[in-house]
Amino acid sequence: MSDSDADRMGAFDAVMWGIEDDPLLRSVIVALVTLETEPDRQRLTERVERLTRVVPQLRQSVIGNPVSLIPPRWETDPHFDLDYHLRWIALPAGENGLHGVLRLAEITAEQDFDRDRPLWEMTVATGLSDGGAAIIMKLHHAIADGVGGMMLAATMFDLTPEGADLGPMPDAPQPRPSLDPLQRLSAGIDYEVTESRGLLQSAVGSGVDVLRRVVTDPAGSLQATTEFALSASRLLAPASTPLSPIMTERSLDVRCALLHTPLASLKAAGKQSGGTLNDAFMAIVARGLRSYHAAMGAEVDALRVNMPVNMRKGDDAAVRGNAWVPARFALPLGGRTATDTMRDLHPVLLAARTEPALPVSTVVYRLLCTLPNPVATVIAGGLMKGTDVAATNVPGPPFPIYVAGAKASRIVPFAPKGGASLNVALMTYDGSAYFGITMDPAAVTDPDLLVGSIAAAIHEVTDTDA
Repeated sequence: MSDSDADRMGAFDAVMWGIEDDPLLRSVIVALVTLETEPDRQRLTERVERLTRVVPQLRQSVIGNPVSLIPPRWETDPHFDLDYHLRWIALPAGENGLHGVLRLAEITAEQDFDRDRPLWEMTVATGLSDGGAAIIMKLHHAIADGVGGMMLAATMFDLTPEGADLGPMPDAPQPRPSLDPLQRLSAGIDYEVTESRGLLQSAVGSGVDVLRRVVTDPAGSLQATTEFALSASRLLAPASTPLSPIMTERSLDVRCALLHTPLASLKAAGKQSGGTLNDAFMAIVARGLRSYHAAMGAEVDALRVNMPVNMRKGDDAAVRGNAWVPARFALPLGGRTATDTMRDLHPVLLAARTEPALPVSTVVYRLLCTLPNPVATVIAGGLMKGTDVAATNVPGPPFPIYVAGAKASRIVPFAPKGGASLNVALMTYDGSAYFGITMDPAAVTDPDLLVGSIAAAIHEVTDTDA
């Protein structure tokens, strides 16, 4: 049986999957959707069933290579059980408020997946004190990134309580005969040979292009080459020690918190400073972390940030895998006023998103896929464990959405720590900006103080209450 590239993870997804031999580097995305009323159970079950039929990975398990990070194969689970992945629980009295829902999100984020099953879970919590419900969706990063996850989830959402008629239920994907160990070894060798040949051809092609540019524009070519080399050194230099003097420990524990502010206020703050919404968001992160460090008796000028850069082009709506590359850079925490901070951050964030060497990340991860698993894990871990904070910004629906007849009141992302002390994720939804804060309590020893510091920074940047 021949191997198919369509059945394999992309190189970046494969590396993120393989390095989870180190559990501190797990890539689990958790999203919280709170509903004003309880959803119709039959309608929601039918929608999720449909979703698993139109997105193949939701019915597929991952078959990896125990020796190296050769991208694993996606194979349809012949024993797929929707009841295992879609769970309904009634929260008990006293634990059925927002605090109880967040605690459930924390427990969900702390637990790893059963790797013999498809890599997602959905828990519907009912019996909330306000008469509503909550949906906690857990997805492995190898299936989709934040933007792709929202595209994927759109199949579940309606624009009205009544919902749309989506037509007949699609056929369920059928499992194909699985490869035996010898066939897997042969397919892996074929992949290694093909991948090595492709990398060599890319290198030769790049060399020819470089030579042509040197002949036609020697001065410009030298400058571009120098800029590329400096960019690559910034992105790929190992950094295993955090810049923060106090957020240094790491654990598997998770604490979740959420904050929100009117979206219009966040946009206005960015525009007033001559920048963007993302400038305002990152200014909140910077000023909140500076206040937290000061309150903890620590002074720090900058923290190392891991920020995903979306590489989707135009109307690319693919949800399979990831379409982003990580940008690592030092985030300055200075600025006398919030406006000063936004203005100072604008060129820093622009430079991070336009690093000349960003596209080379793909080649690096393809190379990592050919290395023995322990070696690749050490290399990738060296790029991630020195991160102080991860930050991501994902646009959500700008209008109200409904889930099986129930209106969603919040959509809050809790993104993976990925070796960092915390991850601050922003999602916009129906006129509000929601901040999902995922903290490692071993690093953030006073989570309430940190959340309060970020809330104060939101007020300072937008001049509104968080």
